[in-house]
Amino acid sequence: MRTTPARLRALTLLCLLIIAGLFGSATVTLNQARDGLTVLGRDAGPQAMATTELYLALADMDAVVADVLLMGTDHDLGSGRDEALAQYDASRARANEALLQAASLTEGDTVEEFNVQAVLDGMGTYDQKVGEARLLNDEAQAPPGDVDPRALEVYREATRLMHTELLPKAFNLGLDSSAIVRANHEAGRSSVALGLVWVGVVGAAAVTALIGLQLYLRVRFRRRFNAPLLAATAGTVALTLGVVLALNSSGAHQSGARDEGLDAAMALARAGAIATDMQADQSRYLLDDDFADNYQQVYLERAQQVLFRPASTLTDYYEAIGEIPDAYPDLPGPDSTDPRDPGTLGYLGQSAQASLLSGREDALAEVLSAYSALQEEDQRMRAAAERGDTAAAIDIRMGVAHADDGVFTAYTDALDGLTDLHREEFTTGIRRGDAALSHWSWGLPLGSLVLLALVVAGVRPRLAEYR
Repeated sequence: MRTTPARLRALTLLCLLIIAGLFGSATVTLNQARDGLTVLGRDAGPQAMATTELYLALADMDAVVADVLLMGTDHDLGSGRDEALAQYDASRARANEALLQAASLTEGDTVEEFNVQAVLDGMGTYDQKVGEARLLNDEAQAPPGDVDPRALEVYREATRLMHTELLPKAFNLGLDSSAIVRANHEAGRSSVALGLVWVGVVGAAAVTALIGLQLYLRVRFRRRFNAPLLAATAGTVALTLGVVLALNSSGAHQSGARDEGLDAAMALARAGAIATDMQADQSRYLLDDDFADNYQQVYLERAQQVLFRPASTLTDYYEAIGEIPDAYPDLPGPDSTDPRDPGTLGYLGQSAQASLLSGREDALAEVLSAYSALQEEDQRMRAAAERGDTAAAIDIRMGVAHADDGVFTAYTDALDGLTDLHREEFTTGIRRGDAALSHWSWGLPLGSLVLLALVVAGVRPRLAEYR
């Protein structure tokens, strides 16, 4: 190190090693970002969405069975018995598919794997019980709204199994899946954030080393500029900033895909699932007089989960929900008349409005209007039942559930439309995140090789002077 060539070689080697370190740290961090996008966009994210669909499929199965029993011998009520049974089979198939997705997501987690198996076993038991209930009701030739007592007892067992075992486990699987996605996302963000620090530090070190080499050549060889080293220094700055900007851009797209895409879509899916269970509560209210009051109260509790307004009775709830479509986009909340009012909460409340995509406010307005219409029909149905007009109440219930023009179909169509917007935002965010990183799969190694070549080109002529 006492001679000029030795010092020059040492400085050159140092620059080359730091540039190689920049390549290594950038490669590792870019790969971590890509892995995070893959997990969110193609593995855990879609699987978590599928587990949320499990609750919807199970709730729909129970709602269909209640409708079929309510129809009795009149198989043409609503969309008809055949359509209802086909819907049951379709929901059963969707539940099986969702369970497969849940099994892949919870692999290795003993508790969650047990829950998945418990739901699968419980679905078999539920199938047997509802099949028996339908058979008993058919054999008794029960008229609409007058379910055979033995069939009703078996159905009570089935719906009790659904609501004490299957639906709670399905709901928890959805929540746990969301937690897994959130944990993976946060862990990935932490790793990328640490990688960004390393890229920045190593990039700054590379620039410092190159400037030091440039100054040494200037002093020792009395040359003002070394064009290759200047280009290498500028290229190192550009490479470092390019990687940092790409990682930040990709991270922003990934966070948007999760927050405004996946999380919002899953919340809306839960709103659809709970509303479907509310439909079963309507039918159970009509077919089971002994527990009608209980089913009415449960309906209100579920409705408050979907869209909450302070109300202790269904009458108050109908009135409160009826005000929302006209007030939108200003959702009712705390004011001078009642500062204790917590606001419009639930899956379709303030959180749904906060996650709305720009220019898509009308989509939530359509959902809120459809949900309000559902409550209007529920009020009509219960009014008919209370005045003893069971036939009219059943007609209203079957009209609500009609597959073509029922108000519940209008609600699910509007909700699906809003959910699809968030699903599209999820897909778009993942795609843009991938695009922000894609050029660096070849740009980083090529840029690093160019920097190494420039350093060698800048130093080689000076070393040649000592041969």
